[in-house]
Amino acid sequence: MNSFTGLKYMRSAIRGLTILAALSFVAPAFAANPSTSTMKPKAPVAPKAPESPWTFVFNLETASNMMKDEMNGREAQTALEAVMVYKFNKITSLKISTALYKDHTGPQDAGFDNSTIGLGFTTPLATNIDWKNSITAILPTNRKAQDQSSLQGTAALASTLVYKNLFWGSSATTGISVARNFHEYNMTADGGYNIRNTAAATVGYTLPLFGNFALDTLFKYTEAWLYNDDNRMKFLFSADLSYEFTPHFSAYIGTSNEGSALKPNGVDSNIEIFNDTSSVIKAGITLSI
Repeated sequence: MNSFTGLKYMRSAIRGLTILAALSFVAPAFAANPSTSTMKPKAPVAPKAPESPWTFVFNLETASNMMKDEMNGREAQTALEAVMVYKFNKITSLKISTALYKDHTGPQDAGFDNSTIGLGFTTPLATNIDWKNSITAILPTNRKAQDQSSLQGTAALASTLVYKNLFWGSSATTGISVARNFHEYNMTADGGYNIRNTAAATVGYTLPLFGNFALDTLFKYTEAWLYNDDNRMKFLFSADLSYEFTPHFSAYIGTSNEGSALKPNGVDSNIEIFNDTSSVIKAGITLSI
């Protein structure tokens, strides 16, 4: 073999080694990333159904006070409340509510309670804290209230802080509210003075118990100013034991007590969680769709 032929074979060998080296780098890449023509196509992901902006809540409750009247027995009433909520977005919502009631004692009247319409605004402040504000109008659809106090409507503002996922999965709320009532007359039908303005502070707490049981409590303190510039202090305490059958259906039993925050002497506190005369026992079911 002459030198020219040896050089020719050497060049061919070098070229062959170069091609093998290139293939050694390229082949793993093709093995790890096969071409689209050989890849198994992924199953298409079904798009999520858009969440409805509408929510409807129905609450049926029957309640009776503890004090028994010699003529009419205990005052008892059943009420069906319907609430409609429309969410414009994550922050703003519209809420409309109305209720039908039926008295079971005395004249056993039936009719509409006062209705409400309001705008709510929710602002997240932290991971588990929301700030909720609302402006609400109360419509005088309760005929008895119109006849007794000549109520023509109410405008109210409220601001609430919601604390979620506290210890043991509990939650709490704290809030303040103010309201201005509008009456045709300053006096009530029985000669008293109607309430012109109110300011209230509320504290609520929900504690999950065993299973699907939960304890819901609420305390509300209200100061009211009459048209004669006199003022009154009132309290409300409510406690309910609820059971959640499904995320949309629950039932509860509970008690509530309300009245003047001060005793007749105007100094001593009259606030009581339970009173065998003024307390009310209640039971109800709630359905949301």
